[in-house]
Amino acid sequence: MTMGTTTTTCVNDVTLKPFLITLSDKKKRTSQVLNNSVSFSDGKKRFQFLVILCAALGGMQAGITLGWTSPILPYLTSSESFLPELVEGQISWITSLLALGAIAGAVPAGKIADQIGRKWAILLTAIPFATCWVALLTTGNIISMYAARFIGGIGAGAACVLVPVYAGEIAQASIRGALGAFFPLLFSSGILFSYVAGAYCSYVIFNAACCAILVPFVLGVLFMPESPMWLVQKDRKAQAAKVLTILRGPHYDVAGEIAVLQDDVDRMTNASGGFKDLVGTKAGRKAAITCVGLMCFQQLCGVDAVLFYTVNIFQAANSTIDPFLATIIIGLTEVVMTIFVATVIDRFGRKPLLVISGTMMTICLSVLGYYFRLKDGGSDVSTFGWLPLTSLALFNIVFSIGYGSVPFTVISEIFPPETKGVASSMSIVVHWSLVFVVTKLFPTMEDRMGQAATFWTFSCFTAASAIFAYFVVPETKGKTLQEIQTKLKRRQKSKTKYQVEPV
Repeated sequence: MTMGTTTTTCVNDVTLKPFLITLSDKKKRTSQVLNNSVSFSDGKKRFQFLVILCAALGGMQAGITLGWTSPILPYLTSSESFLPELVEGQISWITSLLALGAIAGAVPAGKIADQIGRKWAILLTAIPFATCWVALLTTGNIISMYAARFIGGIGAGAACVLVPVYAGEIAQASIRGALGAFFPLLFSSGILFSYVAGAYCSYVIFNAACCAILVPFVLGVLFMPESPMWLVQKDRKAQAAKVLTILRGPHYDVAGEIAVLQDDVDRMTNASGGFKDLVGTKAGRKAAITCVGLMCFQQLCGVDAVLFYTVNIFQAANSTIDPFLATIIIGLTEVVMTIFVATVIDRFGRKPLLVISGTMMTICLSVLGYYFRLKDGGSDVSTFGWLPLTSLALFNIVFSIGYGSVPFTVISEIFPPETKGVASSMSIVVHWSLVFVVTKLFPTMEDRMGQAATFWTFSCFTAASAIFAYFVVPETKGKTLQEIQTKLKRRQKSKTKYQVEPV
């Protein structure tokens, strides 16, 4: 074992001599590379999209577990259910225990990824997902269903931490936003899958199909390359160089990016990577405030209450459209708009999409609240039976173009490498904590406040989200991770520019 380690170190030292170049040489070489790389750039970018697609299938599993309750709750509360009659508290626990499990999965996810690597940590999420579906297939009582939902949440929470971090670490700066949008895209696709399969399949077939989706996820992850950042951190620069050559192309200035990654690793060795390092700098505090704020507003707009209880909302609204069909339309619009975001996020930027999203969500929820106000007041709303579907569909559209996708992209790029693990875990813990609060309290809010006041409360938060995005969120479009940190510190632009695309 000792001899093997010594040999590896010697090989690395010999192999990495070309990497020890001056910054001026690096800039000259990079300039030449950028001028001569058009022929292979598109192909390598497509390969990066394929790699992220494999990882983001874990996000699809998270979306499936999240959307599972919408079509299943009407069955569980019907006379055909294998469970005894459920009370309101039991229904809310079935929905919200997923969020508690997600918190338990998100907290250690970053540390586990630092120990065994991003790739293998992502693969491990398949274990709680598989356990969840097998338990739901074999369960016959409410306690087992609680346990299954909690365990499935562990996988969902870990995936929400690991996949965005992995995407941010392997992506080129020019397409990092589009790659970051793959996670919410597959997440939304998972929700849509639950809506469609849950509406037209039996309980057993539905859960079996959810479990079958794990097969392509596991096979895809096995062929993913490891994160170059993690490899450099573990002093495996020769492997990192091979991975970057695969991701960027044979003519890319791998040496320049390795040098930048080594600078990041050197900073990481002088920091514990804990919460103290996160809030110990001005840039870290601003990044933390930005991401926590985005996660708070993402949930306080009430989107997961809508996703968990979509069928019930349409049933309560006396909509003239079949509730299950309306739910599928809602899920489909979210997927389509997430695809749209993936194509425009690197063109229009993060801030404008967030401001537009917050403003339009406020209008949609205000209109929906007014509809319920008229209905509860005894007015004839049959003429406006189309309004709930229209409002919720538009709500999902504008949510998807901003607060549905952009926060995950921002998380993957706004933190320095030494604090990215703890910061991502912190952001996702906030996210899932609020998922639990919103989904647990939504039935109570509807019962005590009325549906009109409930949706108007959400609209107040969406209005605040637009203000927050305009005044607080920094624009990160097209910037390297080092340039983002410089902007957060509000220092003058450095004369030294990294023309490579560091991770």
